[in-house]
Amino acid sequence: NSARGVEIELNKAEKSFINHSLRKTLVETDPINVTIKQSNADPLYSVKSFEDLQLKSELLNGISSMGFRKPSSIQERALPMLLENQPKNLIAQSQSGTGKTATFLLTMLSKIDVNDPFCQCLCMAPTRELVNQIAEVAIIMSKFMNNVKITCAIKGLSPDILEGQINSQIIIGTPGTLKFWTTDNSSLYFNPKKLKVFVLDEADILIETPEFLNIAKRIKSKVTNNCQILLFSATYDERVMDFAHDFVPQPNEFSIKPQELTLKNIKQFYIQMKSSEDKYPKLIDIYGMKSMGQCIIFCESRKMACYLQKALERDSHLSSLLTGELDVLERQRQIDDFRNGKSRVLIATNLCSRGIDIPQVNLIINWDMPKTKDGKPDCETYLHRIGRSGRFGKTGLTINFIVNDEDLVIQQKIVDRYGAKIDEMTNLEIVATL
Repeated sequence: NSARGVEIELNKAEKSFINHSLRKTLVETDPINVTIKQSNADPLYSVKSFEDLQLKSELLNGISSMGFRKPSSIQERALPMLLENQPKNLIAQSQSGTGKTATFLLTMLSKIDVNDPFCQCLCMAPTRELVNQIAEVAIIMSKFMNNVKITCAIKGLSPDILEGQINSQIIIGTPGTLKFWTTDNSSLYFNPKKLKVFVLDEADILIETPEFLNIAKRIKSKVTNNCQILLFSATYDERVMDFAHDFVPQPNEFSIKPQELTLKNIKQFYIQMKSSEDKYPKLIDIYGMKSMGQCIIFCESRKMACYLQKALERDSHLSSLLTGELDVLERQRQIDDFRNGKSRVLIATNLCSRGIDIPQVNLIINWDMPKTKDGKPDCETYLHRIGRSGRFGKTGLTINFIVNDEDLVIQQKIVDRYGAKIDEMTNLEIVATL
């Protein structure tokens, strides 16, 4: 299919990996959107600074070096409970960017005894890429702590690591490798009975593979009652919740509503063109505006996205490309180039926009207006594409390229559906004002 330019749909794990890659910084969450269910009637405390948590100074230095100035909504409520001497279990539903990885890593790093050279905290994540990303954060967060060792349990590790019991206090791994490391004849690697914290990350992805859940259950059956169990999931559907309640004893539950998609604070315009051939020259005009920051361009097909990237490259404009058929490493490279500012433009396809947290940028261009597979106006995808560009009081700008009556019909449906105001852009100078 990909050879004919038909877009390959990303699976949940791939989308999650992209979201983790895009969200290297925290997204603010309105406290109103945090729902809490407690397992008992103990008073619930919240903190307004990491200093309030009485963390070790080395850990505070690590957090500070990562640019975290104050706890996110989930952190300010969950961390006081998780760091108590009497460990409390947690089921948390939150998207990437809400601070969940830092939440469980802070818990793990706070609980370990660096003088004990054995595994005390275990995190299971569904893919090798996510394991590596979590480990990267853990290494940076713990860089001022002495004698902390972190090991990734992933396929392809050199055999010498497995010659005896692993002396790392923290292991982060995939289900397949952890299965091998915890079989009865492999108990040399680490002893689950010594675990203080067991984290299950991305439970909604793990649940797609029943064998993964069996591995998690088997490890959990070997831990003691004092082991703290933390489960995180991006979604809270019935299957996930049934498993979560079965897996986590006496849980406290936190859920964060997905970041609200809104057209508020977004200035929307359209540019009327006579034909599709007019799109590229108009894009170059926009690109030439000196103050234009980073921009995301949405195309309907992989073929169009590739054409556009090559055209920009020909005119010496660096751009990143996010389509379904890229392998993991190439996808990561494209995302890193965009996030690090090496390229000013990210070209993405429809299938990549669904289920992926588009990073906040000043400008979004709809090169093609969004349509469903059967050619109908796709209002939800439009909202998903642009609804993050005007958050936190900042003004975002969206420009729709309109070339025919079909485009106008789609745009009118969007106007009707969301009460949106979309004016014709007659002067490109407005791009420079944002």
